Amino acid sequence: MRVFLFVLFAALCGSWLPSPSRADSIEITIYDDGRSCPGNCDAHVVFNRSLNGTEYASSPESARSDPEPCTRGEMCRICFSTDDKDCMDVRYRGSGPPAGKFDFTPSFFAEHCKRKGLPPSLDSHCSSMAAAVRRSGYDKRINCFDDPQHEKCKETMQEAQAAFKADLPKWENCQAMGQAAFNAKQTSDSERRIYDCAYSKLSLGGPNSNGTRWKILLPASCRPGTYVGRDGLDCCNADRSMAAALHPECSSFFPKP
Repeated sequence: MRVFLFVLFAALCGSWLPSPSRADSIEITIYDDGRSCPGNCDAHVVFNRSLNGTEYASSPESARSDPEPCTRGEMCRICFSTDDKDCMDVRYRGSGPPAGKFDFTPSFFAEHCKRKGLPPSLDSHCSSMAAAVRRSGYDKRINCFDDPQHEKCKETMQEAQAAFKADLPKWENCQAMGQAAFNAKQTSDSERRIYDCAYSKLSLGGPNSNGTRWKILLPASCRPGTYVGRDGLDCCNADRSMAAALHPECSSFFPKP
């Protein structure tokens, strides 16, 4: 699913990062696509298959000069640049974004950004994320996940919870029956699902300024207690850093005082 989303992001932005062999560094991004997120969205990285077994992503048991591929579910040595000091070991959960990106979960940043001695690129990114929280005012915004009964949160949270509850039987049926069998029983594409039942078959997201539409995460695809963001690209939670990084995707769950 994440491959599709990053193809979409490239289309939306009108740009594409050069391949690792021609890049000096790897871009750091954040994601949470709910139940589709492997390892229950634990602290991990996903990246394009073309990176695996290169100087940027390799088995910790191999030399960087003679890299071997990382194994899904195991620790992987990732390097944000050509500098050997810019490397660290991270749990690898499989393929995801286009070449040129390391995509991490909110749990990864929560675990590592508080530590000292990080690789320079990650340390800089953690500082940038903290600055983004302050700059966009998320540090002062109301957190509806923490205070769902707040007068500025109640309606938003009730609507999100109702959407999740209404969609849950459909997601469960799709999972139980299998996507193909579930879709065959539907009378309209508006009820059909794709990408392991997580997304709508129809392109309901957008359009953006270029007229592009995209397939959106459906409500029950998010883990309980988390809810689909404004554009249907990620599941929002109480993490202010994630909200600021994905702004305005999760902004409705963090209203201004």
